[in-house]
Amino acid sequence: MLIIINKKTLMIFFLAIIIIFFLIFKFTLTEKSIETSITKGRIALVIDDLGNNGEGIDELTKLDIPITAAVMPFLEYTEIDAKKAHEAGMEIILHLPMEPEKGDPKWLGPRAIRSNFCNDEIKEIVYDALEQLKWAKGINNHMGSKIMKDEMIMKEIINIAKEKDIYFLNSKTDESKISEEISKELGVVYFQRNVFLDNERTEYYISKAMDELSKIALDKGYAIGIGHVGGQGGKITINTIDKMSEKLKGQGIEFIYLSQVKDLYK
Repeated sequence: MLIIINKKTLMIFFLAIIIIFFLIFKFTLTEKSIETSITKGRIALVIDDLGNNGEGIDELTKLDIPITAAVMPFLEYTEIDAKKAHEAGMEIILHLPMEPEKGDPKWLGPRAIRSNFCNDEIKEIVYDALEQLKWAKGINNHMGSKIMKDEMIMKEIINIAKEKDIYFLNSKTDESKISEEISKELGVVYFQRNVFLDNERTEYYISKAMDELSKIALDKGYAIGIGHVGGQGGKITINTIDKMSEKLKGQGIEFIYLSQVKDLYK
């Protein structure tokens, strides 16, 4: 039996094939998009040492991911840097200078918390610093390996955090658990840093640190990383974060503010 296919039938046949292939392609693309958009872990990035108009501030304000900016008090650019960060959509916290066991005292800046201070002196410094940083949602320690071991001083600081209804982030410059125990006792939201991003100021090191953060976040749900503007980090830190953030998003990582960790996991 001879089957005659005219041009019109042939065109309809080929059009049907094209439509079927288009639908298959579209479905595959949508499925892939859904798969890569599922959040598998979250990272909160804290950038320390604002307040000095340090290298990397301008680059920091242009990042398109949530950043928590830790601003040092009582410096020439404290309020200027805080305002820049706030207007760029960052979360602000007080980066409170505290006496270390060792290290250059010049790194502390003015009015650092010292071990020979009485309670009233400590309170005055913390209240003044928080008044200067009116957007602060938390406190973390700048240096402070000596103070973080001092139960009396840490209780004064964390009591103020409780009073102001803000959180405390332990930057983990020492292995003491005193701040964690006091925060738990007083009912203050407590976080601790998982990874320092820029112990070495190289793109390679910072990229590896970002990868480590991603592994922690994918394993336990979230991770907290600390980087720096200025001398300890600067442009190399911020630019590497910018590059690596796209890679990590592709792994299912979502970037969040530090306060959101409380809402999601605490």
